[in-house]
Amino acid sequence: MAITLSDIKIGRADKYDRMVIDTFIRKSAILAAMPFDNCISPSGGSTLTYGYIRLKTSPAAEGRAINSDYTAAPATKEAVTTDLQIMGGKYEIDRVLADAAPDEIAFQTEEKIQATVNRYHWLLVNGDKNNQTEFDGLAKIVDGSVTDFDGSGIDLSTMNNTATALKITEALDTAILAMKERPTYILANSKAIVKIQSAAKQLGYITQAEDAFGKPVRAYDGIPMIDLGRYYNEDLGSDTEIIGIDDASGKTDIYLVALSMSGAHGITLKGDKAITSRLPNFSEAGAVKSGDVEFVAGLAVKNTRGIARIKDVQVQATLTALGTLTVAAAVNKVTVTPKKPKIGNEYYYAVDASVTISAPTANTALSTDTWTPLPANGVISLAENGYVRVVEADSSSLLPVATGVDGPVVTV
Repeated sequence: MAITLSDIKIGRADKYDRMVIDTFIRKSAILAAMPFDNCISPSGGSTLTYGYIRLKTSPAAEGRAINSDYTAAPATKEAVTTDLQIMGGKYEIDRVLADAAPDEIAFQTEEKIQATVNRYHWLLVNGDKNNQTEFDGLAKIVDGSVTDFDGSGIDLSTMNNTATALKITEALDTAILAMKERPTYILANSKAIVKIQSAAKQLGYITQAEDAFGKPVRAYDGIPMIDLGRYYNEDLGSDTEIIGIDDASGKTDIYLVALSMSGAHGITLKGDKAITSRLPNFSEAGAVKSGDVEFVAGLAVKNTRGIARIKDVQVQATLTALGTLTVAAAVNKVTVTPKKPKIGNEYYYAVDASVTISAPTANTALSTDTWTPLPANGVISLAENGYVRVVEADSSSLLPVATGVDGPVVTV
């Protein structure tokens, strides 16, 4: 049976539960539109496994002559199993803070919901069931299929002519027509969406669509383009784009997904137990109480032609050499020319007490262990005879674009 999160919300009597589910819906256009098969019941065991048949290639049809037979060409399918994954988080709050700031619980709950949505988005694209807490995502499922298209010849880093615009629109049209159903969404990062939008504007293809709440969204040929945002990666210790851009090549992937019970859909627990939440219970003894939010879900793709990918589209220029900044340093002070970086970039700096600092490598992201955001007033800890290097880098990818160095610092 197919069910949506809106259906689950209607079935909840508790006002707080309905608010939590509604926030999930508002935070994610994907979850708002996705149908779920709510059939998993772990009664009598601990497994949360969902099994189904995935159609890989459709059967062929042909004509035949009298007294001849057809060539066997059956549909190709495979048995697939995937496990539901439990995602969410807990927060703690002191009873004094809860009394002094009544909105704190709502704030913490909403932040946990956003983090959980980001987790599902990340698994939706990048998940790998070989990892215990993940299910296979679009990247793994579509890999090598008939709807996995090579976009390596498409360079959108400089959108300056109609020929470039035609390449990406032709690739999108090819992917759309290859799919069994019309895509519900085009999924990409913000930079790729801007490039597609620019190409569509040049050719007059740009359209407007609306999300589940009537809000206008960017669309290509009536198909909404969704930026899945960022996800906090514990291994990196920082947040990263869910559909990333390769630092060295400037390339990214674009996904198309048809959300339906015969294409790509969610899976969850039987009934209306997909989303649960608990408020801190301050009626019990103890100064600090916890609340949590939990979402139990997975992904099934019944037909590989329910999803598509355009792989390795270049959206970011690669640099062979960094530009030059003019850096003037004094004790505990550094001045950079130009005074402000370009929009979307930020200045970072590193200091050394006695030796000059090597320039970063082009197309390699800065390490935040080495480089620190430069304060707007230029005040830093820099001793006499010390050296300072300043780098202008993209504030999202941390890829350097220009640099300059000064030292040794001498007191005038």
